[in-house]
Amino acid sequence: MTVMAPVEDAVVAPQQVCRPREQKLSGLDAVAIAPVLGALPGLATWPAAKRDCRRLSLNTERMLDWIQPLTGDGWQARWQRAEDLHGSMWREWPVETSGTVRGELTRGLGCLIKVRLVKPSYAFLTTYNPNSLFREMRTEVSADLFARAEALARARGVTEEQVRKALNALTAMIIHLGVELNELTIADMLSFQEAASRRPRERTVDGCHAAWQMLVDLGVFPSGTTLRAAMLPGQLTSAQLVDQHQIKNERVRVLLIRYLDGRRPGLDYTTFSGMARMLAGQFWADIEGHHPDLATTNLPTDVAQSWKDRVRAPVPGRENRRRWDVFMIVRAFYLDIAEWALADPSWAEWVFPSPVRRIDIEGSTRRGKATAAAIHQRIRERLPHLQRLVDTAEQWKRDRAALLEAASRTAIGATFRCADVSYRRINRDVTRAHGRRRSHLFVEDLSDGNLINATVAEDEAFWAWAVIETLRHTGIRIEEMLELTQLAIVSYRLADTGELVPLLQIVPSKSNEERLLLVTPELASVLATIIGRIRDPDGAVPLVARFDGYERVTGPELPHLFQHRDGFRHRNGWRPDVLHPELVRHLLINTLARSGITDAAGQPLHYTPHDFRRMFATEAVTGGLPIHIAAKLLGHADVGTTQSYTAVYQNDLIRTYRAFVDRRRAMRPSREYREPSEAEWTEFQQHFHLRKVELGNCGRPYGTPCAHEHACVRCPMLRVDPQQRHRLTGIIRNLADRIREAKTNGWHGDVEGLTVSLNAAENKLVSLDRVAQRPSGPTALGIPSLRNKG
Repeated sequence: MTVMAPVEDAVVAPQQVCRPREQKLSGLDAVAIAPVLGALPGLATWPAAKRDCRRLSLNTERMLDWIQPLTGDGWQARWQRAEDLHGSMWREWPVETSGTVRGELTRGLGCLIKVRLVKPSYAFLTTYNPNSLFREMRTEVSADLFARAEALARARGVTEEQVRKALNALTAMIIHLGVELNELTIADMLSFQEAASRRPRERTVDGCHAAWQMLVDLGVFPSGTTLRAAMLPGQLTSAQLVDQHQIKNERVRVLLIRYLDGRRPGLDYTTFSGMARMLAGQFWADIEGHHPDLATTNLPTDVAQSWKDRVRAPVPGRENRRRWDVFMIVRAFYLDIAEWALADPSWAEWVFPSPVRRIDIEGSTRRGKATAAAIHQRIRERLPHLQRLVDTAEQWKRDRAALLEAASRTAIGATFRCADVSYRRINRDVTRAHGRRRSHLFVEDLSDGNLINATVAEDEAFWAWAVIETLRHTGIRIEEMLELTQLAIVSYRLADTGELVPLLQIVPSKSNEERLLLVTPELASVLATIIGRIRDPDGAVPLVARFDGYERVTGPELPHLFQHRDGFRHRNGWRPDVLHPELVRHLLINTLARSGITDAAGQPLHYTPHDFRRMFATEAVTGGLPIHIAAKLLGHADVGTTQSYTAVYQNDLIRTYRAFVDRRRAMRPSREYREPSEAEWTEFQQHFHLRKVELGNCGRPYGTPCAHEHACVRCPMLRVDPQQRHRLTGIIRNLADRIREAKTNGWHGDVEGLTVSLNAAENKLVSLDRVAQRPSGPTALGIPSLRNKG
């Protein structure tokens, strides 16, 4: 398999095979039988008893006699010929004679392997499975390194079975290649796991993950690399992307590759690979398939029209939404070449009229409007149910945590009750049958007999809650959430008051826009809970490298927040890993199933991680936040993108805001376009003093008026101080008394207004109590003490 990325990233290109290196031949490869037998006493595992020595020498001589008649330039070539003739199953080889039994030749073969005269193939070694020979081989070759690797693996908490399989995998590699342990390379590991896979779709050989980590611990492989990252598909070159579509015309192939190379620096890999697929596959490969004699991109009118008709043709079973993208990519291809030819004449021979006219892509505007309308309807359906989803996730987290706590206090075989359900603690040894860690706790639900892994269930419930809370409080994209690290939590101290304002740094992602978000008390509680969970006993957050599925590269080791060690679909509990995007979607689906949320037709509602981003934007803008501020929070370069996210009162909002901006620009004197004076800066800082109100703090942006005319109880920008809970409960009681009085006196207008205020106050009290129920105590959110876990 050709390695496409730097060694540090350990990313390999897909659909290629590892090129195995040549085996290192023994110095005895070309000698006769006698010198080989003379080298046997030099083995560290050679027996001391003379009788055993004579027997092993005789067995080895018989094995050499059996191999010697085969054709080959040396002992290794003869052995390879034997494998070619008889296959990889040792027990099926016709080695037994009237005076020789298979066991004697097996022992003789072991001596030849230990003296490194023959080097069986991986297929032979995996079926031969000589565990005792492997143990002896680790004494003969790189004994100190093998001992260190085993000790480091046990210190990491790797299970006994995984340690044994990892050591056997490493031993098989050094036997086959004839090298020392510290001479193994990444390509050697990938070649082994590919050759030793017994099933075509088997991703990794059991024990290879732990074997890789052993080599990382020894310093043989780069720190931070993993076998999983090495096996993931890496970035392909322009030539590789084009060659996937088997372009026959070499001149057009070179043109496409050259054009893609010119566009690549300004695009992310996902967009770039999609462009290559449309240009090479959906455009030219399609034209070449219907018109194989065409050798120019100057398409005749009938050829261009027939291609556009095929692109527009509906695809059975799905809607063809990508046709506008294909048309725009092809049109840009022709226009770019025409523009580049003005500066570089070498492009001039390919300047032709575009087969895609402007009128062909005008339908994309209508499609955009339909997409925006569908998004708005989706938000209107899901936003009213958001609080129910949040409550379900939090309740499930508490229930699963209580179950795990109760199970850990219960003896194996004993029964206990939790949340009015009876359970029985199951013997932890059953976990070995599933290849999981022994620390997992299993319980049986006595009401239905289901077996529950309490450790996995609690882990799954916690991360479902953490994902939902983080997405709804920040509005960030799923890839931005998974890239959050402890280093992203920063603070700003106000110069006059000394108050620390926590901020969350969002690294550039889709739009390449870095931004800072204000950390609300609710979000701070969530982040503190996550950090408290993933910390090691010494207080440091483990360093983990994350594979970016969009760019197909592995990043450096960082203290990622959304990492897990024990739990779902993760066989190696000793190695932490960042949550996979598909796992995040799986957690959302499970939480929605428990909530029972349905649409108007009674069908289950499906939420995606991006739905939380749109709901965040809608709530922020309809709550009074200016749309250009919301665009900055979301990382949108264009306010129009943010407008498409807001589903409530969108037309009025846009019309009013644009009119306000136009009036303000017309009235603003030119002298205001300057650096602020000292007095103006002081006024800006004083604004934060004015945010102090009776119940807590007002979160409205600087320079914006109060949208609710100082009716703070109704305002979503109010951040209630937990110390003022008694005031909030007093306001709720007062509002209830006033509603009763208004109903008694027939003041129906007051009843309606007071009821709105009462509902808003009660919602704030519920939110305040929810935060108070979370684990309390100080949690450091600053710069961690970084250390390498490798």
